Amino acid sequence: MPFEQVGDRQKQSEGTGLGLAISQRIVKLMNSQLKVDSEVGKGSTFWFDLEVAEAKEWATTSRNFHQGTILGYQGKKRRVLVVDDRWENRSVVINFLEMLGFEMSEAENGKEAWEKMMASPPDVVITDLMMPIMNGYELLKRIHSSESLKDVVAIASSASVFERNQQDAIDTGADVFLPKPIQTDQLLQILQEYLNLEWVYEEEAEANEIVQVINTDAVIAPSQEVLQKLLTLVEDGDIQSVIETVEELQTSQAISTAFTLEIL
Repeated sequence: MPFEQVGDRQKQSEGTGLGLAISQRIVKLMNSQLKVDSEVGKGSTFWFDLEVAEAKEWATTSRNFHQGTILGYQGKKRRVLVVDDRWENRSVVINFLEMLGFEMSEAENGKEAWEKMMASPPDVVITDLMMPIMNGYELLKRIHSSESLKDVVAIASSASVFERNQQDAIDTGADVFLPKPIQTDQLLQILQEYLNLEWVYEEEAEANEIVQVINTDAVIAPSQEVLQKLLTLVEDGDIQSVIETVEELQTSQAISTAFTLEIL
């Protein structure tokens, strides 16, 4: 039942009690069924089976902004630290921002993040609020109190979207609150505003490429050594290094211009 929690009231957790009720309705809307295995004194396991189509265009559509698809930004490389005790939450943000040219690092809790920030301050920190060892509130408080980190943009991100949670994060030291699941357009808007970024759009890049194209349609591949390096980078998922390698090739070997433009 919605708005209900079973068991001893002394042991009930915070929240509105929507968990299983709303999960069951959502699963039914997707033509599946919520199932459970439960053993007294041991615990319960809930699951459902679902067929979904692979979102092959997510990388492109998530970079769509006001003026088109974003390829990157102008100026120096910016450093972003993502703090979350769940690796899947970190990986979504890291993979997305790496595609746009940001230098990314990660931490599993506030303590690890604080140590990394002391060693090498980032331009932006995106932190979850509820984490073990040191939570996001304590991390934000330390950042806010640190003279050496006063220029770091602190983004608090949480699935707890009640106004009280958001205000607590701001009062503790966050510059802005970003609800989970993170909406990429909101994240891009925040980064643009707080870092004064100028985005590079696909249309602009294509216009610049037209100017650079040499008078030949032939795609002449570079050396086997360079191809192997690019293959290794792609297999590692290091897209930023692929871009840098190809741009270096573009300036050093005019014969490979058609090849490099195709890769970029």
